[in-house]
Amino acid sequence: MAQGRSQLEPDERLLPISKMRADEQLRVIRAACSSTASFVNATRIAEATGLDAKKCGLVPAFLLETGLLKKAGGHFSRYRPTATGAQIAAAWQEGDESGLRALRSAWSDQWFALTLRDRLQHGPVPRDGLVARLLKTARAETRRMRQAEVLLDLLVAVRMVAPDSDGFMIWRDSPVHGTPHAHDRTDDTATPSPPGDAHDDGTPDEGARSDSSSRAQPESETHHSESDTSTQGADIPPPRQESVGPSAAPSSDVNADLDLLALLCPPILLADLIRLSPEEVMQLHGHLRGLATLTAKLRGQAAL
Repeated sequence: MAQGRSQLEPDERLLPISKMRADEQLRVIRAACSSTASFVNATRIAEATGLDAKKCGLVPAFLLETGLLKKAGGHFSRYRPTATGAQIAAAWQEGDESGLRALRSAWSDQWFALTLRDRLQHGPVPRDGLVARLLKTARAETRRMRQAEVLLDLLVAVRMVAPDSDGFMIWRDSPVHGTPHAHDRTDDTATPSPPGDAHDDGTPDEGARSDSSSRAQPESETHHSESDTSTQGADIPPPRQESVGPSAAPSSDVNADLDLLALLCPPILLADLIRLSPEEVMQLHGHLRGLATLTAKLRGQAAL
């Protein structure tokens, strides 16, 4: 159910209605911003778009909230385009891409755009994760989940975010746009196994195992060297310079000044791991096993 501003809690943010698809709401936005009459209302929007008038009357509240429309006076349901809305309409006259670009620019400082750009700046994120983040940032209850989904669909429609693959989403202007996930990458340096190294069922024979074992140490040294090289190029934050209480939690704000504690404390999620190559995942596993073993030794406990 759509909610007007008066029906929300004081700290809740307004979300688009859930009774109309995102592409239909985009048509309403274009019609409302393009109006040159003294006012625009549900009836006039319905006439311009061919959509249901009752549903059309529910859309302008979000446009009013995001600076595209303003009250026209006389009646609470009468609106007229703001200067920003009129500029978007003028851009739309030049073509769909120009109109969408102008709309993206107008919304670029809105809370939902900042939320998604912040969340997607490090790589693809599952769609469900973005919906949950929008709902949390809006400080809305889970019963408004569908509205958050429509908001995400609307941002896809205006080409602010885009589907990537496997249910993931990316920020369209991100440098990672169009790059494959880690699990889709191919290692150009990998050498195919010679015939006879594996049985028909895919299991290696004894000779292959022995040969693999003899190569384990040099390969480990090679990976270690590569890891050192990549680490030298990474932007590693310094250790924490001030003491904190035992109950103090590191900030989850990715834009905050990070120190090592804030970098290492947040859990690594499955969605994070798929951004790594197979080789990087194996390196991470080895590093974690080594850290667990050394920590157990220092604590006088048995290693895992």
